[in-house]
Amino acid sequence: MGSAPNLLNGARRTVKPPIHRLCNWAFGGYAMTDNTEEEYVGTIDLPQSELEQLLAAAGFRRNVVSSLKVRVDGNVSDGSWAWRESPLADWQLHVILHDVGDSVEAYAHWEYSWYTHPIKHYSATDCSPEKGVGMTRELLRNYESERYPDGIPFEVESLYWRKPWYLTHLYNASERINGGAEQFEKWASGLKRRVSARRS
Repeated sequence: MGSAPNLLNGARRTVKPPIHRLCNWAFGGYAMTDNTEEEYVGTIDLPQSELEQLLAAAGFRRNVVSSLKVRVDGNVSDGSWAWRESPLADWQLHVILHDVGDSVEAYAHWEYSWYTHPIKHYSATDCSPEKGVGMTRELLRNYESERYPDGIPFEVESLYWRKPWYLTHLYNASERINGGAEQFEKWASGLKRRVSARRS
């Protein structure tokens, strides 16, 4: 990811938590919310910087005012993008990216646009993870470019094969245990390949 997006994401990670505490204290509001498992689109085997370029080319715009999304394992979102049919459309497709090293886990939902319906958007009125996930998977499959004539490759992985909470905690602990998390991840990836080979 370039320096500008890195600075932007860093600023969001710094600013949103105290804003969240203030909003929560003042009126029960929020500036941070959870990414749920039902919003999981898939794991995209691309660097985040390249995926963000593809999203921009598909008409998405960086969504800097959105709340900071946090998964159940504590992983904080690294990018927030929105697609609208027009600037004043009633609805938007919100795609959230979690960088997990060599790939990106995407989450999505379909919701009222922040621009045209701020109250409905903030209160998550009629927000649909199911529709958002379906639209995003369709977009990935139908994306056409010189490099990706057959769509952007992604895999819908079981929670148990993704980098779930225990691996995140291992990464956090790896500062104290040199290389422990990396070795575990290599072992888990090798096991996944062996199981997949036996199934096929």
